[in-house]
Formats: sequence, structure tokens, C-alpha cells
Amino acid sequence: MAKFEQHMTIDAPVDQVWGIVMNPATWEQWFPDVDHVTGLSAVEAGATFQWQHGDTTGSGSIVAVDDSRGLIKVVTGEGGNQVTHVFDLDRAGGFLGMGGNDTRLTYQREYDAPGGILGDFVAGGNPADLLKVKHTLEKVKHLAEGK
Repeated sequence: MAKFEQHMTIDAPVDQVWGIVMNPATWEQWFPDVDHVTGLSAVEAGATFQWQHGDTTGSGSIVAVDDSRGLIKVVTGEGGNQVTHVFDLDRAGGFLGMGGNDTRLTYQREYDAPGGILGDFVAGGNPADLLKVKHTLEKVKHLAEGK
């Protein structure tokens, strides 16, 4: 599997960032490779939706939501290709994570690359996917910080 993971500190409380991630009305503003989302009225485990990015359309499903941990797992697909997206929120800042008002958002993007192990190795160095992860985090940060 090709796997890309980054984290970013956001100057906003965990509840505020979680509210953005859990609000389907905001997904078109930050979710990677998505320009338009339909059929998603609530972000909850088992929910499904359709998405569009340019001329490409696909479907998605919410695999897991853990409110207590601040974790959501989404699988998107187009044709036979599936991408797993995991968003994990933690309180950041302060001493041992206490006393700070910041949120640490981790985004993990994972998919099976064509070509088996060699394909995974080549895809693992793909700068386009690294940038997608980084830009997704930046978009959530921008929404949460109101900048």
C-alpha cells in the first residue's frame, strides 16, 4: 500500500476543528479531490455519498467515526481504485498536551498502487500525493482559524 501521512497544528480548539470535519457542508471546501458532494446529510459510520472532482465522479463511505477520540475514516472510490482517508484530532500545545488551545490534525492517505510491491514503492515517493495531504491539512487549518 502507498501511504502518506502528515500532521499540522491548528490554532483552534479540538471541538471547533472536529465541527468542520463532521460538517458535510464544509467537505467541498477541504476534502481532497472533491469539488462537489451529494447524498451526505450526516457524517456517521455507514453513511455513503457521491463526489465529483472535475469530470471524475465516484462514491464514498464513512467507515468509522469515533467522537471520543476525534477520529474519522472515509473510503472514496472511482472505478476500481479506492483511497482510504483517516483524520485524527488531538489536543496540542502546552506541557504534555495540557493547557494549550491548539489542535493537532493528522491526515493519513492510503491506497493500493498498481504494480504490487514495486508500485507501492514508486507511489510512496509520489510528490502529488504528499502535496494533497499537505493541502488538505492547510485547508482545514484555514477554515478553523478563519484566515
